[in-house]
Amino acid sequence: MSGSHSTVLRSFVLSVLLHACIGATNKLNIEVLPVKPKSGETLTLKVSGVNGNILFASWYKGLSTSATDQILTHLNGKDIKGPQFFKEASCNPNGSLVIQNFQETFKGDYTVQIQTNLVLQDGHVAVDGVASAVFSPFTVLLGLLLSVTFL
Repeated sequence: MSGSHSTVLRSFVLSVLLHACIGATNKLNIEVLPVKPKSGETLTLKVSGVNGNILFASWYKGLSTSATDQILTHLNGKDIKGPQFFKEASCNPNGSLVIQNFQETFKGDYTVQIQTNLVLQDGHVAVDGVASAVFSPFTVLLGLLLSVTFL
């Protein structure tokens, strides 16, 4: 096979692998229940579409996964408090965040990071807004490294 054909084939394989990686990540969904929570209600940020068995789930206040923004991490059936922890917050084994006795101060952006046996998935949601599924830069980098290794 000539050099140019080999390059085209490698580019095609890389493209397919990245598409598969992005497609798997887009299965992460976060549903805000109820959509417009009122003071005193229980709010659930319900996570679905996780790819694999959950090893841990970390929730953050805001759009960052910085340690200083961490609310909690659910690991081995326990919630480990982060710097932004508040007593009304807890995490279910499926990665969903539950906030008891909702207050106006809880409105805003939340980020979840879920590590499974297969992939690291991130998601952002705005309470009083629309959920979005995204993938971390680490996931893309890992996909690139794996695809280059197999070429």
